[in-house]
Amino acid sequence: MKLYHCNGYRSVRADGILDAAEVFAKRAARRAFGKRGLVRTLVEDSYFEDFSLVEFAAFIGYPSERNEITGHNVRFTVQKGGPR
Repeated sequence: MKLYHCNGYRSVRADGILDAAEVFAKRAARRAFGKRGLVRTLVEDSYFEDFSLVEFAAFIGYPSERNEITGHNVRFTVQKGGPR
């Protein structure tokens, strides 16, 4: 497991940068919407060739009606190795 960092959040240990991004996206959803916060879509937007730094976009929200999620998009960057 490697260490990954995202500004505004504690670093995490994960098997890969996508796994770390999922953790950071869930943290963003919980921060914005409380315990009901969830992540619907997570996509890799741009990256360094060696994948040491990857920018992600995610749709975070909360269940508002049956089969419906209310929320917004967030963008964040995940860096391998912790803050620099």
